[in-house]
Amino acid sequence: MRPILLIAFNFARMQWLTLLIMAVYLVGIAGAFALNQQNQEVLFFLRSQPLYVMFLALMLAVPAIQTDRKSRRLVAVLSKGIHRWQYLGGIICGCAFITSVFSFLVWATTYVLCVRGGEETTGLLLLSFALLVSCVTIASAGLMYSTFLHPLLATGAAAITLALPVLFATRGFDVHLLRPFFPVAWLGEFIVHYEFGNVRGLWAMIDANAILAVFFWIAGAMIFARRDVTISPE
Repeated sequence: MRPILLIAFNFARMQWLTLLIMAVYLVGIAGAFALNQQNQEVLFFLRSQPLYVMFLALMLAVPAIQTDRKSRRLVAVLSKGIHRWQYLGGIICGCAFITSVFSFLVWATTYVLCVRGGEETTGLLLLSFALLVSCVTIASAGLMYSTFLHPLLATGAAAITLALPVLFATRGFDVHLLRPFFPVAWLGEFIVHYEFGNVRGLWAMIDANAILAVFFWIAGAMIFARRDVTISPE
């Protein structure tokens, strides 16, 4: 566990600029909404900002392996007796730490705005936790695909895999039965149509996302174990 935490801490430290910019952005847009607060503006904040956090989770995880291969840091880490599944776990935990900060800021900002506007705050904390677990799943999926694909292709593959029900829904298919197998898309739909005080299905999303994140981690570790990391990517 210690190697995973060390890799996670180092990954998060290297992303300090992203962390700072996103934190300033969330605080700044919250301040702008607070100047002339209205109910619909708070809903807009809550329905839009978590989606940016989910997208950022993918953007953080996908290029991690290629960046470390180019800098030869990956070879140096693995040469110290770190297993590849531990390396992937460290990157995932690093992404989890960064997105936990963003999830907390989304919750804290929304909570303050709801209290000021007299809106229902029930379920906001649970929604933020569901967002965090979903970001871990997204990072795990992106990292799995990046073990054998170029980051650009891995981004597209992960996005299609996680949002497949959305593509089916645009074709007029009933995707309700697919929700437990695609919890990221399920949470995205929940957020887009969120109403104050609604907590229906959040625990199911959290459980499904946790299971899927472990699955992607294991699958990624199995694929990565057979990849040659000594050759620099083009």
